[in-house]
Amino acid sequence: MNASADHRLRTGAALGMAGLMLLAATACQDKSTAPSSAGAGAPAKAKVLSGTKLNSLLLPASAMPKGFRLNADGVRNTGDSVSPPSSSPVPQGKVCGMLMETSWIRAAGIEGATFAQNDYGDPGQTSQIAQEIDTYHGDDAQKTMAALRKAFAGCKTFTEKTNGMTAKVKLVGSAVQGTGDEGIKAVATSPVWEGGLTLAAVRVGNVVITTLYSSSHKDKGAAAVTMAEAIAKKVQSAR
Repeated sequence: MNASADHRLRTGAALGMAGLMLLAATACQDKSTAPSSAGAGAPAKAKVLSGTKLNSLLLPASAMPKGFRLNADGVRNTGDSVSPPSSSPVPQGKVCGMLMETSWIRAAGIEGATFAQNDYGDPGQTSQIAQEIDTYHGDDAQKTMAALRKAFAGCKTFTEKTNGMTAKVKLVGSAVQGTGDEGIKAVATSPVWEGGLTLAAVRVGNVVITTLYSSSHKDKGAAAVTMAEAIAKKVQSAR
């Protein structure tokens, strides 16, 4: 990826016809299914964890599948800085495409106070894993989850164009139960892809964990859910 090293920028990736095709993409940090408890777990003045702390809560390289390596250009966090509350609604025409990026939480259009993210790829660039943790002011974490559910509902079918290739994508969302205050996931497939893509988001109080796993195999990246759940448990222990 050829993205700026500015920690306020994000990198994106999209699936291609025969697996994963990495794309350079940058954007300022912005930050369907039924929630399990959408109104619970985020007090008005919840603790905001620093980007440095969030970075330590991401899953380590040892937790990744064999052969996956860290993409150095995709490592981002806010360090000790904290952003004020901010939102920038995403035009409906751009939402579905954002769900195909590593920092797909941007599709919510709500900026987080702090964040940390990175991504890993396999040697053949046919599979990729991305993980991110964002903290929010007030009830922005709940609003973010609601916006992501709305995005899943509005992107049940859409067309994705990448490197001259066009894919008709089907997205199936559902709830994730038993972890954090609420959780959702979505599985994206296309007739021109090998495998598929799984997105997962789990909220713990004012923190939202998002993962992405694109896989050229039949599992369609299902492990994105267990990865999000594992990070959520780490976040719960750090609060």
